[in-house]
Amino acid sequence: MPTSAERRQAALAAIDSVMAGGPARDVESELVDFKEESGTVDRSGHRGEVGDRHEPAAVSLAAEAACMANTAQGGILVVGVDDKASGISSLVGAYSDADWLRRRIWALTQPNLTVDVEEVQRAGVRLLLVNVPDALEEVRSNGRLRTRVGVGCEELSGDRARQFLEARRGFDWSAQRSGMRLSMVTPEAWASARRHYEEENGTAPGSNHEIARRLGVLLDDDSDPELTRAGALLLCAYEPNVPQIHLMLSDTEGVASRRSVRAGAPILPLYDAVLSMLLSEAFPAESMLVGTQRQSLRAIPEVAIRESIVNAIMHRDYRLDRATIIALATAVPGDVFKVRSPGGLPPGVSAARLIATQSKPRNPALAEAMRVLGLAEKEGVGIDTMYRLMLRDGHPEPEIVEQDGEVVVRLSGGVPDVLLREFFDDLAAREPRLRDEVRATIAITRLFSVPILRPELLAEVAQSSVGDATYTLDRLAEVGAVGRLLDGSRSYRLTREARDVLGDRVRYARRSAIDRHAELVDAYLDTHVDIGREEAVKLLGIGETRASQILGELAQDHRIARIGPRRGRLVRYRKA
Repeated sequence: MPTSAERRQAALAAIDSVMAGGPARDVESELVDFKEESGTVDRSGHRGEVGDRHEPAAVSLAAEAACMANTAQGGILVVGVDDKASGISSLVGAYSDADWLRRRIWALTQPNLTVDVEEVQRAGVRLLLVNVPDALEEVRSNGRLRTRVGVGCEELSGDRARQFLEARRGFDWSAQRSGMRLSMVTPEAWASARRHYEEENGTAPGSNHEIARRLGVLLDDDSDPELTRAGALLLCAYEPNVPQIHLMLSDTEGVASRRSVRAGAPILPLYDAVLSMLLSEAFPAESMLVGTQRQSLRAIPEVAIRESIVNAIMHRDYRLDRATIIALATAVPGDVFKVRSPGGLPPGVSAARLIATQSKPRNPALAEAMRVLGLAEKEGVGIDTMYRLMLRDGHPEPEIVEQDGEVVVRLSGGVPDVLLREFFDDLAAREPRLRDEVRATIAITRLFSVPILRPELLAEVAQSSVGDATYTLDRLAEVGAVGRLLDGSRSYRLTREARDVLGDRVRYARRSAIDRHAELVDAYLDTHVDIGREEAVKLLGIGETRASQILGELAQDHRIARIGPRRGRLVRYRKA
């Protein structure tokens, strides 16, 4: 969780990025939001000044501050930046008096929210930094409950508001009393729990009571203790008339299933039955040669199948007692697996940021018990694992969306690409740090369709920081999978050796000559302040006249910016 100083530093870094030429909207993050004061732009789009105590500006900024406070990390509003512009021109200035704005935000929020408002100057323009800590309780403005999702704010109402409030107050449905006792655990559930515990830990405790204690599902020290709802769901016939999972095997979606399993708690033996049917009938293993070794492969990786089911069990909303986890495997043999879990994503979690977001189970006590049994990832990186394994076998990345109050996971598989798996296995053998690195898998897969990959693009698609993306590309370069377009540049491409191994998997769209020239110029400017006609002649291998034309075209397209004279040998260009 970032400190106030860390939030401030993130804001200053974001301002510097915009001043360096970046589009302001692309620089915004979950932590930093650019804002203009209400009233500075009229209906015709003309920008003007407002007073230093302009009430509409305070009302608007108070709402944004409340939204920021309703996150786990808080955030910072940079006031006086047009997020639709780029570069220094996006700095349009702030007019509110800092102390007055701080007091108005406090007065306009319920409960009163205390923020820090700091005035800073950049390029002669006055900006305000509104530093918002994460609140200990939900904060409203004008009676509205909103929270930040990705780089925007969303209003919460109905079930979503209830879920947010319960999560904010530390409510855990699965940790509550169930009314069921340890003596009510079924023999099948005990057998399943013991087997999973032994597989995860090597040995299991001597008594069932000790297994339950280690799962954290006991509420008292009686001889027959009461179970939490997590314990009851996993081990007992809890709410026997409520189906918990419904698995269907079908030739295609929308037609009657040829085989199915539909049952209620206890969930542990039900999970075993569902997984057994999926692995034996829907996605049976086939022995395939990967390099010099035979491996047991499936149309969809087994771990990805497990993760999709386990995530649904951990995250579903069990208060929707008429809803069921629906799992559907289609085709013969299966090549698509879809899981629908009742209840949307937890507040503050966006489907577009699932790789980057630490797991926030809706039912923490249930999730912890499943981790103890080895059924769930201990570090909350199950989504990363699903992405990595699907891409490694040549399949599309998982589709995970929030739809009609449910979270839907869709895995599209097929015949595994053994040569691609061999390629990734070889990378991991040469550099063990790449074995479980989802960014590395995403980077290589991205380079199938684009000839050049820069850290900024990898950071976007892998939902990571630019620094982490650069680290991954450098590791891939060390093992010879990628190389820099020019020495010292931040433009990476597959090496010739990698392209030879990957063959027709590398399918670049046809590019124009100007695009190829732009890539080289961009890479050159990573290590040089500017470029002129003479450097372009050597870099691009063309004549002087054509070099001048190309640099002019790139400037006209805003890929580079002209500096100095407009004509002649002294014309220079820098990064836009």
